[in-house]
Amino acid sequence: MSTRARLMPGLVALFTVLAAAFLWWQSERSQALLQEQVLLQAEKRSIHLADAMGGQVSGLITTLDLQLRDLRHEWLRDPGAFNEVARGVIEALPRGFVNHISVANADGQVIYDTLDKQETTFIGDQAHFQAQRDSAADDRLLIGKPVKSRAAESWVVVVNRAILLNGRFVGSVQMVISTAFIARRLGSLELSGQDVVTLISPDGTFIARSRDHEEAMGTSVPAHRPFLTDPGARSGSFHTEGLVDGIARTYGWYRLQSSGLVVAIGIADQAVLAPLAPALESNRQVTAALITLLLVSGGLIIALLVHLGRKASALEASEVLRLRQFESSPLGMLVMDTTTYRFIDCNEAALAIYGYPNREALLSKSPLDVSTRVQADGRSSAEKGQAYFAQALRSGAVIFEWRHQRPDGSEWDGEGHLMAFELGGRALMQFTMQDITLRKRTEVALQESEARLNEAQRLARVGSWQRDLATNTLSWSDEIFRIFEVDTSVTPSYKIFITSVHPDDRTLVGETYQRSVHVRETYDLVHRLLMPDGRIKHVRVSGFTEFDGDRPVRSVGTVQDITEVHTAEEALKRLNEELEQRVAERTREMSVLNRELEAFAYSVSHDLRTPLRSIDGFASLLEEECGATLDDDGKAYVNRIRSSSRRMGRLISDLLALAHLNRTELRYELVDFTRTAHSICRELEATDPSRKVRWRIDDDMGAWADRGLMRVVLQNLLGNAWKYTGQTPDAEITFTQSSLPDGTVEFCVRDNGAGFDMSYVEQLFEPFKRLHAHHEFEGSGVGLATVYRVIERHGGRVRGEGAVGRGAAFFFSLPAVPVADTSR
Repeated sequence: MSTRARLMPGLVALFTVLAAAFLWWQSERSQALLQEQVLLQAEKRSIHLADAMGGQVSGLITTLDLQLRDLRHEWLRDPGAFNEVARGVIEALPRGFVNHISVANADGQVIYDTLDKQETTFIGDQAHFQAQRDSAADDRLLIGKPVKSRAAESWVVVVNRAILLNGRFVGSVQMVISTAFIARRLGSLELSGQDVVTLISPDGTFIARSRDHEEAMGTSVPAHRPFLTDPGARSGSFHTEGLVDGIARTYGWYRLQSSGLVVAIGIADQAVLAPLAPALESNRQVTAALITLLLVSGGLIIALLVHLGRKASALEASEVLRLRQFESSPLGMLVMDTTTYRFIDCNEAALAIYGYPNREALLSKSPLDVSTRVQADGRSSAEKGQAYFAQALRSGAVIFEWRHQRPDGSEWDGEGHLMAFELGGRALMQFTMQDITLRKRTEVALQESEARLNEAQRLARVGSWQRDLATNTLSWSDEIFRIFEVDTSVTPSYKIFITSVHPDDRTLVGETYQRSVHVRETYDLVHRLLMPDGRIKHVRVSGFTEFDGDRPVRSVGTVQDITEVHTAEEALKRLNEELEQRVAERTREMSVLNRELEAFAYSVSHDLRTPLRSIDGFASLLEEECGATLDDDGKAYVNRIRSSSRRMGRLISDLLALAHLNRTELRYELVDFTRTAHSICRELEATDPSRKVRWRIDDDMGAWADRGLMRVVLQNLLGNAWKYTGQTPDAEITFTQSSLPDGTVEFCVRDNGAGFDMSYVEQLFEPFKRLHAHHEFEGSGVGLATVYRVIERHGGRVRGEGAVGRGAAFFFSLPAVPVADTSR
């Protein structure tokens, strides 16, 4: 045996081991590169998502700031009407977003709160108030740290603005925002179950977290996070394990320029790599099988070489080497006869990749037998295969992608190399095929991820752009094409952009961009777009420029379509103007009605009282001078005349008193209801000392109201109770107070007298509507109408309950904070 023959088995063994090692290394390296590429795409996606979510959070903060500015203006304009405005703001914002709104004076005492708290709250020692007071001259929005609210029993964050009067700090108006609402809003971004969206304050404190929100509250991120170590950075990414749940994620973050808040979106490595796991494991198994096959083949080849080295000639040895290379290849290799279009040879790798158990099963097939009927581009396999065969015959070789089908029906994608050659005058073609199914799936996953990002931008109406300053090329996301109404086939350019800008705004847009580049600052600008059909759009454009030393290299930014928001603001402005006009017209109408009422009252006072006095006077003279000559019927007629005239006089007096209520100016003070009720009780008992009534009046009852008018209310309510228990043995009258679920204090006057039918409850508070006859109980039917009018002027509520023969109860409540009288 020659030296070459002796060395060949050793070389084959070394080559087999090296090939096996290289195959395993190449497989692991390919998987690592694939994972790295997927994680890199996840990193880019997280940055884009953080940018998009940052726009939404910025929009929420801007909305809060605008509402706080409006609330501050309303407080300085009319504190009395502020309660209605504040509650309107809470109702206008998303439900659960704002827990409550409060106003504090310069000393830190809360002087208004939509929660209607009875006790006074002091916030002067709280950080958000002190910060606002110390920086009041800057007149800026401040966002506090999350705290556990005792009132709401949940984590909240305070957003406030200073109230300035002539440049002097006189207090602050603040909104208490639910961090749970923010967490739900962050969680609305459609991500996997392990991904997380986080809102972080400038000092690293968690404000909201889409997952494990409650566990994150009150904690901070480590100080080495890139957005804390580099406060000037606008966005970036990093990879770490979650502070709360320990899950490894790739985080993209974006800093909001106005508030310094950081939006961080973490995409879990497991969620990103999960779709690849089955394919990676399958690839490892295939690689291990190939290595095993390679080692076994190497051993067989070594044994064969030893045997052939002893017996075969140089030609035989050369043939064995060719076979070894063909059989030991990790790639599937087949040879086809171009005459019959049937496979005539294949290697073991081809059997494994094509899914056939032995050579006989595969060699009886044609290329169409192992292919799907239609390829990925929609063309038939027969048509496309003929084209590749013709190209290989012309050029000698062709590389292509092909979709195959195994005997079990499963489909896989392959990258093939087709080479035409001749052997012994026979035209043949060699197929070399590699399974690229995993790669294709990864490409599809990346395309789907890009599609989801585009959909997120479409929903938020936010598009991103990038301008390479070296080549002066501009790139747009799909959403910007939709905003500018430009076909996606058009190459974006600065000329197309500036042409779409309204002519009156072009100079401002250009100057703003140039200034931001010059001072190296982010810019944010709202301007108009002029569409070809004459329509006007409003957009918010923001961006910044990246530098390499002193050289600007790239500008990036976003464009948001805010046309609907602008249209809504304009509609609201018009509505406010219309409301102001209606209020002015209503005021003029009320003035005319008041003058007519005064004229009517004057007529009643002077023109009706005189005839009544004459009737009563002459009836009295008739009774005195002619009483002896009148029979019993005549005397009864005279008494009925006098009784009716006196009742008519009382009706006129009550009518005048009711009219007078509308003209009386409310003078608020702290009224002691308990003391007033006791005084009225003594007056009622003095009118009929023989009556025995049990009185029960709660202690320490009072409210802010007009003292005189509230005495009228209690006189009517207690007087009615006294009157309608006149025929009740063991009469009992109570005057009590109780607290409602919303914190309002409600007062109640209750008796066990005649009562009333609840089917007529709607008539209780209407003037002159009596539910009892005159011969049963005296009265004009104006008392309860007077009570209703007084309570209504105070901004309160009044209602009645009763049952015939079982008494009645009348409830009234007053606002904790006096309200302006709008009824006059």
